[in-house]
Amino acid sequence: MIMKRIQWIIRVVMASLRFRTGRSLLLLAVIAMASSLAVALGMVTVSMERRISDEVRKYGANLLLLPESGRMDLGSGALAFGTLAEPAWLDATAVERALAGQGGRIRGYSLHLREPLLSGRVELPVEGVRFDQIRRMLPWWEPVGRWPAVESEVVIGADLARRLSLKAGDRIDLTGSAGVTAPMTVAGVVRTGGDEDRLLFIDLSRLQALSGLEGRVSQVRVLADARSGLLPLTAAALESALPGARAREVRQVAQTSATLLKKVQLLMILVTLVVLAASGASVTGTMSTTVLERGREIGLIKAMGATRLGTVLLFATEACLLGVTGGLAGCGAGVVLAEAVSRSVFSVSTEFTPLALPLAVTVGLLIALAGSVGPMLSVYRLDPVKSLRGE
Repeated sequence: MIMKRIQWIIRVVMASLRFRTGRSLLLLAVIAMASSLAVALGMVTVSMERRISDEVRKYGANLLLLPESGRMDLGSGALAFGTLAEPAWLDATAVERALAGQGGRIRGYSLHLREPLLSGRVELPVEGVRFDQIRRMLPWWEPVGRWPAVESEVVIGADLARRLSLKAGDRIDLTGSAGVTAPMTVAGVVRTGGDEDRLLFIDLSRLQALSGLEGRVSQVRVLADARSGLLPLTAAALESALPGARAREVRQVAQTSATLLKKVQLLMILVTLVVLAASGASVTGTMSTTVLERGREIGLIKAMGATRLGTVLLFATEACLLGVTGGLAGCGAGVVLAEAVSRSVFSVSTEFTPLALPLAVTVGLLIALAGSVGPMLSVYRLDPVKSLRGE
């Protein structure tokens, strides 16, 4: 009995769609257009987030890990002499373990140790780094000369190089607090326009050995995922994993990336909502016209014994069929549209996500059913006697 009823519903729905081919194709086109735009906007948004993240990455770290230093106030009241701070460092191994525990939230990081070294009787500001990390985190650094290839080579800031009359290929002897002197060769001179121009950069492990601070760092610069408010969560997680450290956001970079992403997402959401609303209105108008045209047919079905819910079910089935078919068509069109927009506007290729198909079908069903609510209420309330009389 149930199978026969289902077969009858399908036969009536298919006959109705065939009889009104033009209107059915119009509804399919509207639903497919809305679904394709939803899929395209979703895929383009993901591509833009990736592209913006890649662009913001060029500005460097958006999170700093600093050690908590011991502080003591000297004097009191009117005789306050200031604050005495005790030097503090972070354990490099613990830091790298904590960063690895954050998984995909961390896009990159660099370890830094700032300690002065002597060159003869001149004290130089020196920063120990891993040059492979610097090249990934700061890709715009282009030293005159080349990057160091061995531990005995250094990169010097342009201002410091001018003060010491050094250039690429010159030799400089450095002495640390451990009393060991190491001959170094200047591999390149870098100009950044910032404080780095007054620093001498050497290999991190070499500075740790010269200063007697093996395994210690004074600062960690982290490039973390800033999407959807993840940055404060990452900072809190790192502080929890490293009790002796405090995480500080680099506001300029962090806020720039977060603001850009929020504006892009808001724009895409608004455009999608406008398109969905317009499509829903179009479906409502078309389905309402169909109900008016089929008034006698609906009255005849009810007069033959169909219940009000059964009659509404016919229209709901028709709307679902149109929604699913339009959603499937819109998925394919949306993927093509997203690829075209991403390549022409943002110069980046989109990646197909399996969520595109269920998204398109869901959007198609929502538009078809939401746009059919009013017409289906009219079908439910329709009086078969009046409709058969043509009233």
